[in-house]
Parts: sequence; C-alpha cells; structure tokens
Amino acid sequence: MTPIFYRRRPTEGLTLLHRLLARLPAGARNLLKRIPGAAQLRDRLYGHPSGPAPSRGSLRPVVYLPTWLQWEVMKQRPQYLLEAMAAAGHEVWFVDPRLRTDQTLADHIHLVRWLKATPRSGVILYTHFAPTQTLIDRYEDRVVIYDLLDDLAIYEPNEQGMPAERTVRHHHRPLVEEADVVIASSPVLLERHRAEREDLVLVENGVDLDRFTMTGPVARSLADGPVVGFHGALASWIDFELLDAVIRLRPALQFVFVGPVDPLVKREAAELAALPNVHVLPAQPSDRIAEFVRGFRVGILPFVIDEMTDAVTPLKMYEYLASGVPVVATPLPACARHPAVQTASDAHSFAGGIDDALEMPPEERAGLRAYSEEANWKQRVVPVLERLDQSGLRTVP
Repeated sequence: MTPIFYRRRPTEGLTLLHRLLARLPAGARNLLKRIPGAAQLRDRLYGHPSGPAPSRGSLRPVVYLPTWLQWEVMKQRPQYLLEAMAAAGHEVWFVDPRLRTDQTLADHIHLVRWLKATPRSGVILYTHFAPTQTLIDRYEDRVVIYDLLDDLAIYEPNEQGMPAERTVRHHHRPLVEEADVVIASSPVLLERHRAEREDLVLVENGVDLDRFTMTGPVARSLADGPVVGFHGALASWIDFELLDAVIRLRPALQFVFVGPVDPLVKREAAELAALPNVHVLPAQPSDRIAEFVRGFRVGILPFVIDEMTDAVTPLKMYEYLASGVPVVATPLPACARHPAVQTASDAHSFAGGIDDALEMPPEERAGLRAYSEEANWKQRVVPVLERLDQSGLRTVP
C-alpha cells in the first residue's frame, strides 16, 4: 500500500521525510548514512532537473547541489559566494529539500526544494562536498566548480563506520579531475592540493560589509558587562582546555558563545557552560548574527592548532574586524599573518591579549574596519569569474 502522504503529491511526502530526518539527532542521522543503499535513496529523492535551459549567449545559472547547509542558518562561505555570483548577474538556484515552499529572493536567488526546479542544462554546478559528485551527471552541458573550503580531515569524525565509497576522500580525487574549476579557500589548502591539480584558483574567505557594520542594533540577550564573544559552532576544532583556563583567569568578564554545539563535544561544551561567567546561546538566524558581534568588546578565535586548522581562514576574523571588534586568536597561519589580529598560544598570553583589546581606544577600533574592506565577497569572487571568462565557460555557447 502506498503511504498516505504519497497519494496526492509525491513531493509533499518526500519533503516530510527530509524534515523528519533533519530533526533526528546527529548520531542517529550518521547511523542511517551507514545503511546500504542510503546514498542511492537520497539521490532518488532529489529528482532530475527539468527547468528550462538558459538561452545562448546568456550567463550560465548557478546551481548549488544540496548538502546540510540551509540558506539563512549559520550563513557560511558557500552562501556568500553564491550571493556574490548573483550580484555579478548569474541566476542562482539553491537546492534544499527541507524547505516548505520554493521562493525567490531579491537579486537573482531562488530557493528550491528539488533538482527538478533547476535548469536541465547550461548550468554552473557549485559544490564543496565531494559526494555530491553522484548528482552531476543529471545535468547536460554543465560546468563544475569544486570548492576546497576545508581540510578533508574535517569530515572524518562523522564518517566512522561508513562504507569507504560514501566518504569524502573517495569522491574527492575524481571530482578534482572532473571539475572545470577548483578553488581553495586558503594558501595552505592551495599548496596542499597543488599536486592533484596545478590550475587551482585561490579564493580566500571574506565578509559581507553591508551586514557586519559598526553601527546598528545590538542583541538584547547579551550579558551585562564587558563581553568576550565567539559566534559559530562549538566543535572538535575548538581548544576547550585553553578556553577553560582563560575564562577562569578573567572571572570579571562575560564570555558569550553564539551557535550550535556539535554532539561530539557535548560534554566539553556543558563543562564550559557551567562556569559562572559563560553564556552559551543557541544558533541565531544569519541576519541577526551581526547584532551579537556588535555587542562584543573582544572577538576570540580559540582554535586548536593542528594540520586541519592550519588551512582555516575564519570568516569570523573579518566579521569581527568589519564590526570594529578587536580580535584575539590562537596562532592559525591566517591569523598570525594578519596585522590587526593578536595571537597567543597559552592561557596567560591569551588572557593578556584580551586585556589589551579591551583597552583599545575608540579611534583604533574604528580603524579595524579598514582591514576587512579588501575582503569584500564581491571582490573575493572575481578570480572565479575571471577563470570562467578565460575558459569561455561563463556563458552558454
């Protein structure tokens, strides 16, 4: 018998299934991923593109192949790059099966539930998650952009027990070879993958200067007193031992963390939240994050230093600076070479860096924004557009 939610409109049932899966705890979702045939079922749910093809000579539309990202939840590099491509004149189709309805935003951006809503040919496919390679062949006359935005090791904790053919590394090398353009988010990643492909394009992370400003509303839910803040996921790349020591060294300061907690570090996050001057707030809509950042007296980047984080250029670094918020970070290469960021590798020097940042006079804080202006996303996307133009791939032949 056909399930009741398939009887009228099959896509309604599939949408419900995606929403139910999205509400499962991360551990349960990971178990489901290990079931034989799970990948094939997922790919069937996405459907096949059937929208009208763009006309000859027009800019190719850009299609975001579906992953865990949502458009306005913890907005990250992919969404900002897509916005920049839309600003450059490309129609953008962001596929997310969890949406309740399709919708069109301003500036050429379409949020859709299924691949079938996207153009069937003449598109640029953008992906940062190598297993989406299984969806590429559904499009004709496609151009593929593969974005190396993190070290591949970042995926491994969630791949334990997963069949090898489902892992990111399994799909990575074929996608590097198949993609028309491969971009990397940092010089470290560029050099790390240079042996796989010589024509990699460096597209560093940036900032939305219209959103992250020095003036505007400040979140009312922030703690009273000087706030030392961090926004983003509390995950395995956060140095919880360092944080615990720094927070205990500065009991008069309020440490605020805004964002989700990865289940893999649930215990560490709970121990941090138990400290009297720590406030762990849930993830906020992307259009409200700037309100929290403006309320920070100091922005921190307490990352573990290892091979994986060596390749990280935190978006938050630019977002803090654009908001006039001084930054104290562990010595990630990207932070250590930035002239406006203080770096420290131990608790006492990190706490001292926070003290110095708190004493920064208003005119120096105002000057911090200048360090982020060259990182505008509209400028960051230019190397991608130039490579597409040089290869004759930006427009439909």
